[in-house]
Amino acid sequence: MTDKNEQFKQLFLSEYGRMYKAAYILLGDEDDAKDAVHDVFAQLWAGTTPLREESATTFLLTCVRNRCLNIMAQRRNTCGTDGFSAFVDSRDDDELIDAINSYIDNRLTPQTSRIIHMHYDEDQSYKEISSRLGISLSAVNKHIVQGLRKLRSTFKHG
Repeated sequence: MTDKNEQFKQLFLSEYGRMYKAAYILLGDEDDAKDAVHDVFAQLWAGTTPLREESATTFLLTCVRNRCLNIMAQRRNTCGTDGFSAFVDSRDDDELIDAINSYIDNRLTPQTSRIIHMHYDEDQSYKEISSRLGISLSAVNKHIVQGLRKLRSTFKHG
């Protein structure tokens, strides 16, 4: 196996579970979550998405989150009434990402917002967040679950 193949395989094995979990939380569907993760790895393999090794985990989680947001936007637009609603352009995706980030920052409690940013944007583990904020692991979990539930409820398709 070539060095590139081995590096890719190791990256896939080390990051797939974390990426799948994030995708499943956002999409609420096993098959869509697997598809989102596979799409990200396919883009990496094809070379259409460059990867910086020093921030691979954070970058991959950002890629899978963005892919999930695109899927959510497509779901929303596919359920529309006009014949052109299935076509999603990048402006719509950017608007959805902005809306989700705004919701996280303005509609969730400050603590829930902070914990979601720490986990998904800064790639901190529940244990790291717990230690840094001086709260229990179950409290971290509660904030993330409640925040994601509110996000899914607000931005669900249909």
